[in-house]
Amino acid sequence: MKIVSSGKVLNSLEFYKKKIRKRRVKLGFLLLVFLLIIYSLTHLSREERFLISAVAIIGEDVINREEITGVVRNELQGSYLWLVPKTNIFLYPKRKIEKNLLEQFPGIKSAHFNVGKNNNLHISIDERQPFAIYCERIDSPADPTLSLPERTGVHADECYFIDEEGLIFAVAPSFSGGVYFVYTAYKPIEEPLGKRFVSKRELDSLSGFIESLSKLNILATTLEVGDDEYYLFIIGGGQIIWRKGSDMALIYANLEAFLSDETIQTQSDFLGRILYLDLRTENKVFYKFRE
Repeated sequence: MKIVSSGKVLNSLEFYKKKIRKRRVKLGFLLLVFLLIIYSLTHLSREERFLISAVAIIGEDVINREEITGVVRNELQGSYLWLVPKTNIFLYPKRKIEKNLLEQFPGIKSAHFNVGKNNNLHISIDERQPFAIYCERIDSPADPTLSLPERTGVHADECYFIDEEGLIFAVAPSFSGGVYFVYTAYKPIEEPLGKRFVSKRELDSLSGFIESLSKLNILATTLEVGDDEYYLFIIGGGQIIWRKGSDMALIYANLEAFLSDETIQTQSDFLGRILYLDLRTENKVFYKFRE
């Protein structure tokens, strides 16, 4: 009888056990090396030369400096998996700190982190700058001579600063009404701090249009954003009304052409007597005088 080998080796039980022992020894050795590396890195991460020693908030006239510092220090407490301290200069939770700062302090536009000499954590704060004011309601929108509380009929803590991006970020003092243009909304924004009044694109369009009206001798004081229309209050008590989504260049051109018409030009104090100028119909201007 001829025996042909299949190429496979039949291992004995003793050989198999020996092979298992070698594998276990190898795995045990690798585990020991891994644990030693973890221990060494953990021990190294706790050395004082690798730990944040202090927090410094950098920025001109940062209002909530102490509160910001408190939030940062709170995020630096504790350790990762009870091993690596969060104050480690290489592993501190920068993204989480930045996220919390932007959420808790709407006035912060951005925060930049840097570990300086003596392991001081420097946080450079870029604060939002007031561009306009948002008030929850307006009682006397067309009289800029009144103080903000008199003009709006609301308490001082119900008017807020808006930055150039349209974000509501801080309570506005009562004396700010004569310095910044005032916006309001037909439907007040609940808990407005940190919310966007309008998009940056919309705010740019509105503010640009309002500024251009000075060329037509129209001085605006307040703009109300409705569901489908804008209501612009001008000195004298009148309103200019137009639809949302309209071509602002066309609105301006129609208004300019209307005011340049001879029949309008010959009327005494036309803008001071109107109740409204309605530009919601394309290429038409409707108006009504106050009674």
